[in-house]
Amino acid sequence: MSTPADPKPADKPADPAAAAAAAAPKKASAAGGMLKLLIPAILAAGASYGGARAAAAHGPQAPAAPESVHHADAPAPGPTVALEPFLITINDSRGKGHVLKVTVAVEFDHLAKEDALKPFAPRIRDAILSYLRALTYEEAGDGARMEKLRTDMLERCTKAGASNAVRVLVTDFVLQ
Repeated sequence: MSTPADPKPADKPADPAAAAAAAAPKKASAAGGMLKLLIPAILAAGASYGGARAAAAHGPQAPAAPESVHHADAPAPGPTVALEPFLITINDSRGKGHVLKVTVAVEFDHLAKEDALKPFAPRIRDAILSYLRALTYEEAGDGARMEKLRTDMLERCTKAGASNAVRVLVTDFVLQ
């Protein structure tokens, strides 16, 4: 005898709500979502801890000294005359004025007496001021020229009568 044919295909569920539930992706549990965040955090913390331990085992490293830093074998500094800050206006290539604030100190030979240097302070200040006023904004703003600025200011100090000046120290340099 024959069996009646099923009019519905076997792969479709009879209930439309059941069909929607079967088609929807499964939701991750709260614990599974938390583990997705927690495991990378634990691994990152472990790597950080391991790196810190490895760095501590090797001890602190001193930073490399820049070339312009004076070494321990340099002679002891002589007397130094600190000048009042210079506040001047310099122009850029378009003629626009910019404020420059520079504070310098002039170091002298270690044999010089500090009392003998004080009369030279106005001459030194005048020589440095005339040099700074001749600078352009582009020259003053070029960090690579700082050593040349120091050398030129030292030369001006020597010409002003401070023949035993050995170094010009720029202690403040602000350009706006």
